[in-house]
Amino acid sequence: MLRAAALGLFLSSFAAFADEGDAGSGGMVIEEFTPVVEVTDAGGPAPAQALSVESFDAPPPSSLSARVYGRVGGFASVDTRFDSPPRVDMAENVAELRLKALLGVDVKVTDRIRVVLEGKAQLRGATQRDFDRTKGFFEAMLGDAFVDLYTSKVDLRVGNQRIALGANAGLAPADALNPRDLRESFVAGEPEDALLPVFAIRARGELGKVSLTAAYAPFFTPSRYFVFGQDEALLQPGAEQSIENRRLDPSIEDYVQDRILETRRPAPLLGDLALRAVSTGEWKVGASWVWVNEKLPRVTLDPELSALLAARAAGTSADPALQASVANRLQAGETLYQGDYLRQHIFSAELSKLLGPGQLDVDVSFSPRQTFFDASFAPLSKASVSWVVGYSQATDSPLTWGVTYFGMAVPDVKANEQLFLVEPATAVGVSRIAWLHLVAGFIGYPFFDKRLDVSVRAAFEVVQRSFALAPKVAWKGIDGLELWLAAEFQEGNPYSPFGYFSRNDKVLLGATYTLF
Repeated sequence: MLRAAALGLFLSSFAAFADEGDAGSGGMVIEEFTPVVEVTDAGGPAPAQALSVESFDAPPPSSLSARVYGRVGGFASVDTRFDSPPRVDMAENVAELRLKALLGVDVKVTDRIRVVLEGKAQLRGATQRDFDRTKGFFEAMLGDAFVDLYTSKVDLRVGNQRIALGANAGLAPADALNPRDLRESFVAGEPEDALLPVFAIRARGELGKVSLTAAYAPFFTPSRYFVFGQDEALLQPGAEQSIENRRLDPSIEDYVQDRILETRRPAPLLGDLALRAVSTGEWKVGASWVWVNEKLPRVTLDPELSALLAARAAGTSADPALQASVANRLQAGETLYQGDYLRQHIFSAELSKLLGPGQLDVDVSFSPRQTFFDASFAPLSKASVSWVVGYSQATDSPLTWGVTYFGMAVPDVKANEQLFLVEPATAVGVSRIAWLHLVAGFIGYPFFDKRLDVSVRAAFEVVQRSFALAPKVAWKGIDGLELWLAAEFQEGNPYSPFGYFSRNDKVLLGATYTLF
């Protein structure tokens, strides 16, 4: 039951696809103070001929200035179909409510010192059919919270922060320094919510025509996820491995999941390292090296416990001697599973170039060791090669669009192995290279003087032919307020990347209000 971390590993590669089309629209990804430029509806800069710089009188070097920002929002969702029978273990949620709030301040102390402090809070409630197992939790957390120090040679940032690596926003394999919140909805999740800030030291400077970045995150922070009992959980209702979650009261169910897969975390100061070099010319060519602790645990079960769980999942009676042995070992205090975090190297090359009406972004990465999981959720260590090619809007136009292709090759997969959610069961029987191909896109257009936005996000996984589709209509008739209606559909065979979530098709109604 504890091997379901496989799903999160795969989701960490593509969970941000739904925000690819408007990744620049989130106001919370904060960088250095720059002149104000005209911004397109897509969140990117307007074409070069349309750039306009706001004129203002520069304040004295010692002047203090601050910008306060914040927003509140939420949504309610209802499943389009109720697949799980009532009152069974790991039944699907059929209705959900989420409320979120963000408040931050960005202070320019002097020309050389800047401070950012941000707080977030969310309230989430869910229920199964017939209002069974209604539950909820409240969570407050620190967002971006750092100090910037500007010098003539190097800019230094210390504190809670998000460090972007690679050319493609959200999908670059090199972008592994920050953990991800895998509890976010494909449709309703914000880009800045999916990528969690961590305490780190980041230095950035230029050497000739090359921009250099070095980062060190000394303390380990894992990805956030649900193991069971929620729509985005690693263990879905259709999984062969199950948890008797009805023995847990719903009021505590989500609070016991944070470390349920762990037995050990990396030691303090044995943190993550990243180095990146990118040219500053018209062709932005770069390379990076990342040495990180994987953000999801590698869970290994004792053979006896594994056999007992397999028999339970199959609905058969386990050997009484086996049951007695497992019970005796548990009573003796033995640990029958191990969940720890292995280290991983990622070597990457990247390229960015404005071509025609859009920007081309390319990432290629190699990792000599990465954790995958087989069909029975047992961990496997394999080398992997990943590549991402994205082409997104870079000109001023009412039509917003973007498309991204993600690919991965995993060599040396044995004949008796199957990579969970990466390849179908028909692949077993011969040693091979496992392939994953996924195409994601976004297109949107405003109507009625930009008061009504209509958009569609979609993704298609080629090998097993699973897909996700998310249409959305947003009304912006009142300044600062956005009301939206959306749907989320995921289809495919039960062990394909999107088919695994097919029980969670839903209709959503939400609102976001920008306070200031």
